[in-house]
Amino acid sequence: MQEKSKSTILIGILICLIIIALKPVPSFNNNVPDPSFVSESVVQLAENRIAIVETETNSGLSGEVIVLEFNEDKKTFEPIGRYNYLDFFRNPEKYNF
Repeated sequence: MQEKSKSTILIGILICLIIIALKPVPSFNNNVPDPSFVSESVVQLAENRIAIVETETNSGLSGEVIVLEFNEDKKTFEPIGRYNYLDFFRNPEKYNF
């Protein structure tokens, strides 16, 4: 009787180990953003001027617009201004238009 209960327990342990071994590997979400989701937009303002608009609401830069101008000599974009359009809508009295 005692031999039968030992073998039953050992068979149960073996079945549990097989189940654990065949269990699928968990996938971890490492908070890498989806590459199809872009949180900024690039807008061409003139032939040599672009604006980068941050549209992600939780980025800390929401509403930021960075204006860049292409320098023909250096072949690079140089920042010429940084603005916050959300600030304009929240505090229009600061701006004299």
